[in-house]
Amino acid sequence: MKLRAALVGLLVLSASLTALGLRPQASMDPDSSDDELAAHLDAVLDRAMSQYSIAGAAAGAIRDGEVVWRARRGRSDGDGAPVTDMTAFNLGSISKPLTVWTVLRLAQAGRIDLDAPLSDYDLPYTPAYEGHDPQMVTIRRLLRHTAGTNQPGYGGYGAHEVQPADVLELSRDFAPLRVVHEPGAARRYSGGGYVLLQILVEQVTGQSFDQAARHWLLDPLGMTASGFDPARLPTVSEAFNYYGRPIESLRDVAQTAAGGYASAGDIERFLLAHMDGGGVLAPDFLSQALAPTEPHPGFAMSYTRWETPDGFLYGHGGNNSTWHGQIYIRPQTGDGFYFLTNSTSGAQLDIDLSCAWLSQTGSPAGETYCGEAFSLTHQIAWYSWGFGAAGLFWTYWLLAGQVADRRYLALQPAGRGPVRLTGRLALAVLMAGISAFLAWVFWTNSVIWRTETILIDELPFDELEGLSLTLTFVFAILALCFWSSPRRSGR
Repeated sequence: MKLRAALVGLLVLSASLTALGLRPQASMDPDSSDDELAAHLDAVLDRAMSQYSIAGAAAGAIRDGEVVWRARRGRSDGDGAPVTDMTAFNLGSISKPLTVWTVLRLAQAGRIDLDAPLSDYDLPYTPAYEGHDPQMVTIRRLLRHTAGTNQPGYGGYGAHEVQPADVLELSRDFAPLRVVHEPGAARRYSGGGYVLLQILVEQVTGQSFDQAARHWLLDPLGMTASGFDPARLPTVSEAFNYYGRPIESLRDVAQTAAGGYASAGDIERFLLAHMDGGGVLAPDFLSQALAPTEPHPGFAMSYTRWETPDGFLYGHGGNNSTWHGQIYIRPQTGDGFYFLTNSTSGAQLDIDLSCAWLSQTGSPAGETYCGEAFSLTHQIAWYSWGFGAAGLFWTYWLLAGQVADRRYLALQPAGRGPVRLTGRLALAVLMAGISAFLAWVFWTNSVIWRTETILIDELPFDELEGLSLTLTFVFAILALCFWSSPRRSGR
C-alpha cells in the first residue's frame, strides 16, 4: 500500500510540475506604451537566457521608426567578452534579404536585368535545366524562389574538413544545381537558387560577393560590422553548443544563402532602411523587394509576407546549427523586431521572444504560427509526463514484486522454457541498447548538440530535453523488468 501511495503521489506531483512548467505564451496589448513593451521583452529575454542556457544574444524592437528597446546580453567568447553593438553573429538564412538588396542595387544601377533569363549571362557555371525552358529561369524568379531550382540549403564546413574553394565545388558534397520544377509554377525554397545569384553578382561585378555586397549595400547603409567574410570583421562572436561551451563555428561557402554576418547595430540600420530604401534603393525597387510572389502572395522576395490591420509584416528567420535569428519589419508603421544569438539553444527565442513581440502586431498568420509553436511545446511536455508515468508504473511493478518476494533481478528460465528465456534476454538487451543510445545522443555532447548538426531549427529543444530524459528512464527500467525473473513457487 505504501508503494502504491508513493506512486500515486509521484504521478500527481509530476503532473502538477508539468502543468506549472508549460512554456508561457507572453502576449502583449497592441496599445502598450514603449516602456511597457521594453519591460515585457526584457522579462521574456531574461527568463529565456536563464532557462535555456543561452550564451549570448542581441535583440531590439522598433516603433514609429525609432528603436524603443535594445538588449545586448551574455558573452561572445569563452573568456566572457560581452555581446556589444559591434558583435557580429552569423545570420543563417537572414543572409538572403541582404542578397536581395545587393541584387536589386545592381539592377537599379543597370548592371542586372531582373526579368532577363539567367542564361543571358555568361556565367562560369550553368545549371542543368532538365528539359525546362532556360528563358523561364529569370533573376526575379531566383530571388522569389520560383525558378524551380533544387537544393533547399547547404551545410557549413569546419576547419578540420576539406572545404570547397568556392560555390562551383559545392556539388562535390551536395546535389549539383538543377532546374527540377517548372519555373514560375510554385514557390520552393532554394538555397541553390541563391548560389546562382552569388555566381551572377561575382560575374557582373568582377568582385567576390563580400566585396560587392560591401560596395553596393553594406557601406552605403553604414553596416561596417557586417559582411560575408568574417575574417575582415572587427568582432565576431564564437559559437556555443547546447551546454554553453564554445565550439567550432562552421564556414558557409554558399554565402548568399546562409553565410552572412551582421552585428545587432547593423541589423537595426538594415531594418530601418526598409522604411524608405535607406538612400540605397529607390522606392520602385524597394516595392519590388516586398511585392507579393505569384502564385504565393504570402511571400515576397525571400521574405514572408503577413497581413496585419496596419499593413504587411515582412520577416525572415535564420538557423545555422548554433546560430539563430529572426527579423520582422512593417514599413507602413515603422515597426520592427530582431534577435540574434550565438547558441544552439537560442532557437528557443523564436518561440518565446519573437512571439511576445508578434502578439501586439495583430497578424493572423503570426498568431497561428505562435499558437502552433506553443501548442507543440505543451504537447511534448505532456508526452514527457506520459512516458515518465509509464516508467514509474514499471518501476512500481518491479519494486512491488521484489518487496513481495515474487521477483528478483536475475535472468532465469523459471520453468517457462528456453524460448521464453531467449525472448526476454533479447528484449532486455534491446531496451538497454535503446536507453544507452538515447543517453549517448542527448547527454554526452556527441550528436544532437554539436555544431555540425544542421537539423536544429526552431524546434523546442528545452521540451525535447525533458522528453529525452523520460524516454531514457523508460527504456532503462524496461530493460531491468525484462531482465528480472519471477521466483519459483515454493522457494
